[in-house]
Amino acid sequence: MYKTKIFLILLILSGVTFTAIRNHNEDIAMKKKVWIENIRTIPIKPVEKVTAKVTVTMYNAVTGQCDSSPLITADNSKINPKKASEHKWIAMSRDMLDRWGGPFNYGDKVRITGTDHKDGIYIVRDTMNSRYTNRIDILETIGTKLYKFHKITVEKVS
Repeated sequence: MYKTKIFLILLILSGVTFTAIRNHNEDIAMKKKVWIENIRTIPIKPVEKVTAKVTVTMYNAVTGQCDSSPLITADNSKINPKKASEHKWIAMSRDMLDRWGGPFNYGDKVRITGTDHKDGIYIVRDTMNSRYTNRIDILETIGTKLYKFHKITVEKVS
């Protein structure tokens, strides 16, 4: 008789537990359904393709080619002068930067194509002198052979 009472008590308690678990799972399922429905109604803006034809040159992080703090870019990134080429960073002319009405921002990744040996993905980190327009400078380690390319395609990538 004693064992029967314990069994009934355990059965009742487990039934309550199963009901609580089932209700909890149903609550989670309902929240997921509402969340999925909300995601379906979020408008998605198409990404506009931003490309430009530019002149591509190179620069070194030295005071003769930069300002008085050549190891700090316009977006405050710090350049390692011994590994500057490995950063894959570029400076853009002001007319191309959003701050001055252009389509690119600091931190944007861009694909450069049409060069002999410098095609690839780069990050916009710096600004060129105001006398330059429609131009990109690739940051290079001191000692890199000089180069210049005309009518090169630069495209914003995500």
